[in-house]
Amino acid sequence: MKSVRDAKDIYDAIEVPQELGETVRVAARSATRKPKLVRRHAVRYTACAAAACLVLFVTALNTIPAFASGVSEIPVLGRIAQVLTFAEYERQGENETLIVRQPKLSNTGNTELEKRINLEIQRKIDALVKTFQEQAEQAKQLYLENGGDEDEYMIPEINIDYRLHCNNGSVVSFVLIKSETHASYYEEQYYYNIDLETGKELTLRDLLGPNYKEIVRQRVRQQIEERKEKDPDAYFYSEEELASFGMTLDDPGFYLNEKGNVVVVYPKYEIAPGYMGIQEFEITQ
Repeated sequence: MKSVRDAKDIYDAIEVPQELGETVRVAARSATRKPKLVRRHAVRYTACAAAACLVLFVTALNTIPAFASGVSEIPVLGRIAQVLTFAEYERQGENETLIVRQPKLSNTGNTELEKRINLEIQRKIDALVKTFQEQAEQAKQLYLENGGDEDEYMIPEINIDYRLHCNNGSVVSFVLIKSETHASYYEEQYYYNIDLETGKELTLRDLLGPNYKEIVRQRVRQQIEERKEKDPDAYFYSEEELASFGMTLDDPGFYLNEKGNVVVVYPKYEIAPGYMGIQEFEITQ
């Protein structure tokens, strides 16, 4: 296991992004211009400095795999780094372009949980890529059969990525994102909300209680009205329109944000016209 000194070596080797470094330098210069601050301000500036260090630390965890890997092997700190990039590649085929960044759940203390989730992710990505390749081949064949010029054919692209939303030591929440680009853009999201103590994938019922459907419906409708008041061009389908489409507000996909609150997500076209895009609503208790 790496020592704290090993972790320091890893941290010292990190190249701080230019813009981040400049931000820190500006803050430092501002602080040195006021040497005669009264004593009661010391706590506030100490807190600000601590917050800045935390931002740097978390940024490194999420953007620098080597640093995150090193931290994961240090006692106490190890539980912070649990979702890392397992594989990252770009492939240009004859009929399609693949861009993949695959997450991996690790260091949970539950090997079976890690195996289950990581295998599920692998199978999901394999299935998405296979389906896309088959569709891309069919699309090109149809294009050529209808007299299209192969030199002018636009090769479709699939991009599979992930986004970590919450990792507080007891719960980890991340989203696997698949986007396709050809004549238009299309996106799907797959949600992983995991209780690290039990290994269970959390549901809205677990988080909001047995009346979760009513809670979601009320909170979402309230925020929809607020958004419509702020933006006269905003349009959302009514309950009647949703029912005619076979859709509802009360059972959407969701993730947990950094505050641990549920954020429900409705894909493009699901509860509003396409120009409204993906809609997200934070559900506070």
